[in-house]
Amino acid sequence: MSLRVVSVSGPATVRLKDTHLQICRDGDEVGRVPVEDIAVLVLDGPELFLSHQIISFCADHGVAVITSDPKHMPNGLLLPLASHSLHSATLRNQIEASVPAQKRAWQAIVKAKIRAQADALQYTGCDDSILRKLIPFVRSGDPDNVEATAASRYFSTLFGEAFVRNRDQPGTNACLNYGYSIIRSTVARSLVGAGLHPALGIFHRNQYNPFCLADDAMEPLRPMVDTLVWRMAGMGEVENELQPAMKRRLVSVIGGFVRLDGLRYPLVVGLERFAAGLRRAICEADPLCVPIPDYSDQE
Repeated sequence: MSLRVVSVSGPATVRLKDTHLQICRDGDEVGRVPVEDIAVLVLDGPELFLSHQIISFCADHGVAVITSDPKHMPNGLLLPLASHSLHSATLRNQIEASVPAQKRAWQAIVKAKIRAQADALQYTGCDDSILRKLIPFVRSGDPDNVEATAASRYFSTLFGEAFVRNRDQPGTNACLNYGYSIIRSTVARSLVGAGLHPALGIFHRNQYNPFCLADDAMEPLRPMVDTLVWRMAGMGEVENELQPAMKRRLVSVIGGFVRLDGLRYPLVVGLERFAAGLRRAICEADPLCVPIPDYSDQE
C-alpha cells in the first residue's frame, strides 16, 4: 500500500535504480525509496534533474507527481490515469450523474467538513458548539451556503479575530496553501485510482480548474492542515517565507489518520476507500460516507 509522500529539492539528480528512486547530490547517493511505497512525489527546485523514464515509471505505479514554481509552491500535478481498469466506463457514468445524486453527495461532504472543523476547534481548546449547531441545517446541495457561515466562524476562532484567509499572503496563509496543495494532490490521486476524473466536480465547476472534484472531496480534510499550522505557529515555526523545514512539516500531514464509517485508517488508505464510495455516490446514487481527521494520537 502506498503511504508516503517523498519531497525532493534541488540541486539533485533522481535516477531509477531497479524499482527504487535514487536521489544523488554531487554524484553521491543521499536517499533511496521504493517506488511502490510512494503515493505522492514532490519535485522542487530548478536544479533538479530526472528522466521521462522515471515519470512514466511513477505513473505505472500509481504515483502522483507534483512540480513546484520558483516560489516553491506546487504548480503542476501529473496523475496516473490508467490506474483503474474501468476508467472510461466510470467517466461516462460520472458525466451522466444525476443532479440529485450530486447534491446529496455535496450535502454529505459539507456536513463532514463542518464536523471536522468543530473537531479541530475542540482539539485546539476552542469553542466548537456554534459549528456543531450548524450541521443539521445543511440541506441537499447546501443552498443556504452553511459551509461559508461555518468557515467564517471557524477561521476567526482558530487563528484569532485578526486573521483573514488570503491565498496571496505569507506566513500562516502560505503554510495553509502548501498543506492544502499536498492534500489536494493526494485526493486527486485517489479519485483517479477509483476511475473518477478529477475535473468533473459536484460543486466546484470552474472551467479553468482541472481538479474540481478533488477540491470537492478534500473539503473535510482541510482541518488536518489547519491544526498542523496552528501547532507550528504555537511553536514559533511559521515564518513569512516557506522554509525547507516548514515544508517538511507540512508534507507530514499525509501521515495522519482519518475516521471513515466508524473505523480509523491512515489517510491514504481512507482516501482510497472514500474515493470508491464517492464513485458509487455519484454514479449509482449510493449514500456517501465521508472521512474526517482523527487527532487521537497527535501531540
